[in-house]
Amino acid sequence: MKYIRYFVGKFINSCKQLYGDYLYFERTGTLLPKNCIVKGIKNIQIGKGFTIGTGCKLYAQDGQNNTEIIIEDRVSLNYDVSINADCGGKITIGKDTIIGPGTVIRASNHRFDNINVPIRDQGHVPGIIKIGNNVWLGAGVILLPNISIGNNTIIGAGSVVTKDIPENVIAVGVPAAVIKSR
Repeated sequence: MKYIRYFVGKFINSCKQLYGDYLYFERTGTLLPKNCIVKGIKNIQIGKGFTIGTGCKLYAQDGQNNTEIIIEDRVSLNYDVSINADCGGKITIGKDTIIGPGTVIRASNHRFDNINVPIRDQGHVPGIIKIGNNVWLGAGVILLPNISIGNNTIIGAGSVVTKDIPENVIAVGVPAAVIKSR
């Protein structure tokens, strides 16, 4: 009986994934590459000319009214990019932006105020991430909640963005800091 439940569960999960892939195709007219996951497609807007690499993940499925991912025209995601707006977050990615492999963009954080309650049980604080037009995020960049990146900006590989970055600059490091104007 245990094995039957296991295989039925696997079958149901496969059906859910296929249905999610169908909804993505219906919305974009393109097929998802191998190992991609898109959850909450109704909360995701995708512009024309969007490209997505293998292993990418887009999450906006928690059902809160303000959970949203907006991807404008000609945005490209390299492989293994994770974009997560769950828990009431909002992420906007401007047109002509390119995002390097292994980048993580997450618009919420765990609550941790109550020392007597495990962090995992305290819920999340929603946030907003706004990425301007013509931005290049290098490989392995991490964007934390409540930041904006200006137009025509480059964020160097491996950087962690913890505060706003102005337009027309190059920023690198942990935490990311402006090193040069463009």
